[in-house]
Amino acid sequence: MVAVQDTRDVPDEHKAVVAAAMDDRLRAVLHKVWGEPGPAPVERGSVVLMTQEFRAAVSKTNA
Repeated sequence: MVAVQDTRDVPDEHKAVVAAAMDDRLRAVLHKVWGEPGPAPVERGSVVLMTQEFRAAVSKTNA
């Protein structure tokens, strides 16, 4: 197993987006740990998200 960690500073114009993505990932992990009721947030790279992206791409191609 190899792990790569990017230690570069995030440019100012992208800090808000990166911070929001990190918050979403943490929220998804905590949702799993605490077992909160209701639908779990969609994680990036998850099967649910990839399926949604695939369906969106197919619908654009077929439209």
